[in-house]
Amino acid sequence: MVKYESFTLNRTLSGTGIFFLVSLFLISGCQLTPDGATSSDRLRFFDGVNGKEASLKEMVEDLSNKDVVFLGETHLDHETHRIEMELIRQLHSRHEAAGRPFIVSMEMFSRDVQNVLDRYLAGEMTETDFRENSNLWGNYDTGYRAIIEWAKGQKVPVIAANVPSAVWRKAAFGGGLEALSGEERGTIAKDLLPGTERYWERYDRTVRGHGHAPASGSPEDRVEKVQSLWDNTMAESIDLALQETPEAAVVHVNGGFHSLEKDGTVHQLKLRNPGLQVGTVDIVPVYDLSAVSVNTDRYRADWLVRSEAVARGLYAGSLAILSPRPLRYQIDSAPRNGSKNPALIWLGSADSDPSAELERLRKVHGENVTIVVVEQTYSSGKGGDWLAKDHRIEDLSVLDFALDRLREQLFLHYDIDPQRCVLAGTGAGVEVILTSAAGDRDWPKAMVASRSGPGWFGMEGLSEAPEEAHPGPGVHVIGVQDHEAAWKREVSARIAAGEPMAWTLYEGDEDPESLLHEMILEWWRESAE
Repeated sequence: MVKYESFTLNRTLSGTGIFFLVSLFLISGCQLTPDGATSSDRLRFFDGVNGKEASLKEMVEDLSNKDVVFLGETHLDHETHRIEMELIRQLHSRHEAAGRPFIVSMEMFSRDVQNVLDRYLAGEMTETDFRENSNLWGNYDTGYRAIIEWAKGQKVPVIAANVPSAVWRKAAFGGGLEALSGEERGTIAKDLLPGTERYWERYDRTVRGHGHAPASGSPEDRVEKVQSLWDNTMAESIDLALQETPEAAVVHVNGGFHSLEKDGTVHQLKLRNPGLQVGTVDIVPVYDLSAVSVNTDRYRADWLVRSEAVARGLYAGSLAILSPRPLRYQIDSAPRNGSKNPALIWLGSADSDPSAELERLRKVHGENVTIVVVEQTYSSGKGGDWLAKDHRIEDLSVLDFALDRLREQLFLHYDIDPQRCVLAGTGAGVEVILTSAAGDRDWPKAMVASRSGPGWFGMEGLSEAPEEAHPGPGVHVIGVQDHEAAWKREVSARIAAGEPMAWTLYEGDEDPESLLHEMILEWWRESAE
């Protein structure tokens, strides 16, 4: 253990005793309520036929009269997945009250894992075994886990509706359906029915927009194309479930293209069961929700939902908080064991490699901690600057905004104990943390290790002390003797302005970061007792 001494001030302390209060974070964002109201402006609902704005309640009332509801998503956006979960929950509640069976169907699971999914929902296997054997999408935690866990708790069956990726890849690149074994062919719809001309026109335009040469041929010529295999198989999966339980209501979650204009999978389902009443929802994230207007000149879906773009999942290539400049991050979550775990949100030096940092911090803090490493603002993935010299203030403002959203999303999607979450870092990340966390009630605990003085942070200017005291413990700075006097002055000034802060002198020969990690580990141990 290295030697150190601490200096801290807090206007609420008496004598030399230190009393740390750690409050639960209040998670802002869209809180959907049964009557369709929201506590924020992150969602807007529109009638897809006349374009008129409506409420969640009106949409649910309409969709509750359908046999099958298709939720079309982008796969990327966190708010989209939240409204999907809420729609499923509210539709289930209505159908349960009416005595109607309810089924969820998902593009994100393939037919070959149906037994695994069934066993997990029945409580016959652990989540660890389920995750290892179900070929989960990369954004499962932020996109679909909530639906599966809800279905498990409610004993609602879930259809693994899609074609296994290994099978469709073999069919597409290894010789067509003739190259498949009997078992592999059985994971694809028995009858492959052609799509519409309009569907393939949209498909060709989409792939051309991504730089690919579109295929040619009539819909009949293209029934064995991957897109057709997906649509036919998902439609058949839904139809088979309804043959087994004809009175059931089904909600199917898929990429928006599969149900846009009631084409794709919807068209294939109607070919198999023309009498079904089908409702469709098109959910699209936007950056300026207040400016949204809908054009109904060409029909897209029965209902149009526009959500504020907040964060994206791994399906997009990397995790990121969507802000004027996306905040990318990497996460290594603690094993899910039914309890809340501590979390470290880390901002490193300019030359630190986020992937290497994630691995290093895991070794330091052990497996029962969720580690989040935020990538530098101007990073190619291997290090970079946090702030640009010519617009430092703007960058700090964007980072402050994005870190708040990151905290919110982490608490939504991972088993994190808000009372044991710490924002910490070193090097160039120090200024970002200090600017974002100092005096901010949403960051009760932040720690930095620095070999420098307060720098720009000490020149920011201080506001009057707030009427409501910060819950503390606030920011803790660990530094070296050369800058002790400057930091003690800064700590005193910050506390006088209602921003609790502490200073610890590091007297070892190594980097003060080593002491930072010792103190974090000690704090977690004490807070767990």
